[in-house]
Amino acid sequence: MDTAYHGDPRKYDRTRGLPPAVQEAIVVALADALPAGARVLDLGAGSGRFALPLAAQGFRVVAADLSAAMLAHLRAKQPAGAIFPAPVQADACRLPFRGAAFPAAFSVHTLHLVADLNAAVAEIARVVQPGGVFALGYIDHDPAAPIGWTLHAWREALARRGYDLSRPMWRDYTEVAALLARRFGAPHTRVAARWPGQISPAAALQSVSERLFTPYWGLPDDKHAAVVAELRRAARRAFGDDLHAPRPDPRRFVWHGYQSVPVQREMEKRA
Repeated sequence: MDTAYHGDPRKYDRTRGLPPAVQEAIVVALADALPAGARVLDLGAGSGRFALPLAAQGFRVVAADLSAAMLAHLRAKQPAGAIFPAPVQADACRLPFRGAAFPAAFSVHTLHLVADLNAAVAEIARVVQPGGVFALGYIDHDPAAPIGWTLHAWREALARRGYDLSRPMWRDYTEVAALLARRFGAPHTRVAARWPGQISPAAALQSVSERLFTPYWGLPDDKHAAVVAELRRAARRAFGDDLHAPRPDPRRFVWHGYQSVPVQREMEKRA
């Protein structure tokens, strides 16, 4: 299954943008967890939202992504003479790097998309040095606010129809984090940023209708339209008839930091 981003990279940047202060806080929190100036793998770098500012701080970032178009967009951002990520087209399930190539790696909003999550986690364990750091980052939405409610309602609607929610795109980040914890041990969790946000339930539902974000990919047109109609009815019960009134939608960005298992510990675990 191809889950690479095939849309316009400029639209991706517009729809995934974060407030500047929030973006800065997320990058600062990540940089604090990494060895200074280290060679770092950004797994699922996309258009470089995190790779670019990290490289500007002196890290030697390798920006890996499945989408050639996204990497081309990243290359186009390179200013003359600037420290810049090395873009590499790569599948997270079959990384083209030698073992223990990186003292650190991170991934934001990518591992829910990979075709084989177990293979991707095994590849992370292979390319990160023993004792090195892997950071998983994602936005966590309030489940009672429009975006969080909509995502939860979408997944419930799919489950009622018998769809496998562990497949790519529909996979939840609690599942991703749990698998990483089984492989590497309990993470150190840091909330890097909180910000208020505001959106109407109608706008949140429109993002589903337009398949703007990856959790809403994957259904044939007729089945997708049926789920959207069901969500609109449920939203009126949850939020009232005026779905166009903006409502508070608080958000936070979470980093889970995992330490790669040293070779000796891995051997003891298998014995």
